[in-house]
Amino acid sequence: MKRNRRFPNRFNIIKASGHPEPFNKQKLYRSIQYCGLPHKTCQHIADTVSKELDEGFKTRDIYRKTLSLVKEHSHLAAVHYSLKKALFDLGPTGHNFEIFVAKYFKEKGFMTKTCQTFQGQFVKHEVDVVAEKQSTRVFAECKFHNRQGLKNDIKIALYVKARWDDLRNGPEGKSLKSYYLISNTSFSSDALAYSLGTGLKLLGVNAPSEKSFLEEIKLMKLYPITSLRNINRSQKNQLISKGIIAAKQLIGSDPVLRQLGFSDREISDLKNELQVLLNETP
Repeated sequence: MKRNRRFPNRFNIIKASGHPEPFNKQKLYRSIQYCGLPHKTCQHIADTVSKELDEGFKTRDIYRKTLSLVKEHSHLAAVHYSLKKALFDLGPTGHNFEIFVAKYFKEKGFMTKTCQTFQGQFVKHEVDVVAEKQSTRVFAECKFHNRQGLKNDIKIALYVKARWDDLRNGPEGKSLKSYYLISNTSFSSDALAYSLGTGLKLLGVNAPSEKSFLEEIKLMKLYPITSLRNINRSQKNQLISKGIIAAKQLIGSDPVLRQLGFSDREISDLKNELQVLLNETP
């Protein structure tokens, strides 16, 4: 189906969930602006992509078209634009995402452990990530989705808050200062409102509202190794098996890379890419 001749700028696109949604050029512009390119460049890319779209285009096709144009201007901007996908690529299970979340807390000065069991007031609970700094203990529940378009709804927030209450009232709850629900996707409006009212902390694509998880990753330069284009999927899996989950962990890792079979040329290309990611701006 083609665009409406009377209203050529009004047409539907298909979201990752399979549902149609009116195309919003301003929303596309904001997604490009997020990657750090100048206003005129973002506007030009949004205009170019919009002209190529039509009724029924899928969001993944729009993403690919946009990413291709962003790459022409800046590799770092392309990494920022594709950061959400890089988190998805840590899958298909949630285990690697839990390791990444633990690394996030380590960067903030916490000692971390994953997959720990604690006794609550009534039952035992397995906690995905435990982060401790001095007398402060933080628990984190990680919700990894391997399909885009899935949000964390109010039921997930209610479940995590109930676990928090049981653990806080248990024998080891005195030092429990906060409980996080951390995801690679967004939270529903109800989940966001509930967290504000109850003190449950959210980290995700749209949370916290003042600085999302993705924004923090950018500021900390904590890019997952799935952001790198100079290593293939097999190599990324090998690195993750060695506990290397963030790109910055590859600095000074030549012995490990050679042990895994990286050639001198591959190591050199990887170092150049790391230089761009960790030291430059778009």
